[in-house]
Amino acid sequence: MANETKNHTLEVEPREVTRKANKQLRRNDIVPGVVYGHNVQPANVQVSRREFENVYLRAGSSSLVDLQIGGDKPRKVFIHEVQRSATSHQPTHVDFMVVNLEEDITVNVPVALTGESPLVARNEGMLIQQTEHLAIRALPMNIPPVVEVDISGLEELDQAIHVSDLDLPDNVHVLTPEDEMIVKVTEMPIMRVEEEEAAEEAAEAAEGEEAAEGGAAAEEGEGTSEEQA
Repeated sequence: MANETKNHTLEVEPREVTRKANKQLRRNDIVPGVVYGHNVQPANVQVSRREFENVYLRAGSSSLVDLQIGGDKPRKVFIHEVQRSATSHQPTHVDFMVVNLEEDITVNVPVALTGESPLVARNEGMLIQQTEHLAIRALPMNIPPVVEVDISGLEELDQAIHVSDLDLPDNVHVLTPEDEMIVKVTEMPIMRVEEEEAAEEAAEAAEGEEAAEGGAAAEEGEGTSEEQA
């Protein structure tokens, strides 16, 4: 199930400086960026780091954003790519992609797990999420910001939800293979350890019993030989 689309607005300004001069922008909490895509000439822009982070936190890379450059009319864009500092993790550059609202586009949409598995609630199992994003193709206005996956139906160990189990609108096409697993309930690691230890103890006990039986049989054989002698 997909969340309802929300409106996101971001104001940016034309950027005059380029290359090394961008360092000064970043020191002033300004993020350099570029706008490109449908029916636009690539343009350098800049945006307040705080305002960008606030919008990106809510919109991510799969929600449309109304991008206003200076006093121009807002354009529908996706935040296509965000480069970040390896040390501070703050954004260092942003790509805004203008889209054609009448043409399909492919976007990676995050998967959000909802509900709770009864097994997990009772500490009888643990969740393994294998797929965190789905490749989705649709008109820009139909792209869901997130795909919700309800895990409350996972009631047995090794029960899983695959892409083929999703219920999405007909106008949203999932390109991720249908047999790909999204999430699964598996036994707790401590349960596996306890089972392995129990199996080892049982094997050792069985070996001990066999050794004892073998020793007793040997003693009986010796006793018989001595009597015959």
